[in-house]
Amino acid sequence: MKKFLKNKAAGYYIVLADALLALVLAIFFFATYGNSMPNNASGLVPETIGIYLLAGLLIEVVVALVPQFRFIHIGAVVMFGLSLYKEVLIIPNLIADKINNVAYQGGHFGINVAYIVLQFVIVISSIVACFIGLYKNEKDANEDIKINKSLPAIIKTSIGGVVVVAAVLSSTLVSADLKKKAASGSNDTPIEEKFNPITDEIKLAADAYEYDFDPNEVLIKEKAEWDFNNADLTALGVTGVREGHYLVYYFEGSYAEGYQGDYSETYAYLYLWDDGLFAGKSGNTNIKGYWFNSSIAEGTDSETGEDIKDCLNMVSNVNHYDSIITEEAGGFYERQAYLYLRMSWGGDRSIIVSGYKYYPEVALFIDAGDEGKGITYKVGDEFDRNSWVANRVIKNLTYSAVFKASEVKWANPEGMLDSNGRFVAAGEYEITATWNGLTAKQKVVVTEA
Repeated sequence: MKKFLKNKAAGYYIVLADALLALVLAIFFFATYGNSMPNNASGLVPETIGIYLLAGLLIEVVVALVPQFRFIHIGAVVMFGLSLYKEVLIIPNLIADKINNVAYQGGHFGINVAYIVLQFVIVISSIVACFIGLYKNEKDANEDIKINKSLPAIIKTSIGGVVVVAAVLSSTLVSADLKKKAASGSNDTPIEEKFNPITDEIKLAADAYEYDFDPNEVLIKEKAEWDFNNADLTALGVTGVREGHYLVYYFEGSYAEGYQGDYSETYAYLYLWDDGLFAGKSGNTNIKGYWFNSSIAEGTDSETGEDIKDCLNMVSNVNHYDSIITEEAGGFYERQAYLYLRMSWGGDRSIIVSGYKYYPEVALFIDAGDEGKGITYKVGDEFDRNSWVANRVIKNLTYSAVFKASEVKWANPEGMLDSNGRFVAAGEYEITATWNGLTAKQKVVVTEA
């Protein structure tokens, strides 16, 4: 062993250190990545971070055993680089959430920082090893190649070559297979069907509700000039009630910040009508104006010359609200915008309002986190309803949590709980939620202690 190590340069020991560090990081990664990846990571196949680390580790082991074929080390550098590349794609959203002090993307910022720091150390040191070399002088490396022509040396070299090829091929094939499965949403185990809260009863309620206006058909063209003295505009109310007209979009938003124990919310609402007028409030400020979803600049089909939808913007003559530009959003809300908000105490803030194509609410359901499987308690258990959410369903069968949760009225059956909020007797109970004339019930089963 002394003879083997006496002519090795610092680069050789860096290779050994990289192999050890790659092993430690791979173990750490596979033990923690499941709960540490942000939401955007699923489409990037984060498992490949650890797979490439293990491939690089195997190649470095071969390099350590047959250092005279030092060019093999380049393969390890490539594998480590691919692992780092995947983490570089994943971590930006976590950094953005950390800067903005939010957690929209989920994941664990600190653990991902640990991943990327260790990856940088491995990649940089493995590159450094390429320049330092594995032997103190080139003559020793050439001499090793000449001497190691015995049968054991040939076997060792052949096995090393097979391991390198296997590491590269297997990591590539496994990564490709994982990417394919991620793209198709399939795996070897059957996927449990996602719970659908839209019951047949809710569908019947939607069908029975008479409402024949389709907001998807409304196209309002932008004008070069707007008449803010229009009689219809000046008479327009800001309450969302208007005789003889239909709502096309409805926007809602809230803002709150804590100050000396006060965390009261400020709200904003916008109502976009079928004739191109809009009105609403941001805090205590009334806003009226016009809206359009077909701009002069881009709202024309280049082939047919017909007007097309290309935006959703609002204009008014109210200071700070002369131009409200919305952007696409995901989920129930289709658009969102930032509005100026003048606080009651004189401060200036921004408030996000989110909007959806308006259909009337037709049903209410309770999300108690049980996915329709039911909730079971024991006599003497404390009843905790803090995580329950009342959801509104509109006529097109999309749904969202009731915007102002404080408006939902909850009712427990008489005699279900004692004065400390604990169940007093076994049986089945139905908790009722009421909002905007709609009612939903949630069953709980209480068994003997």
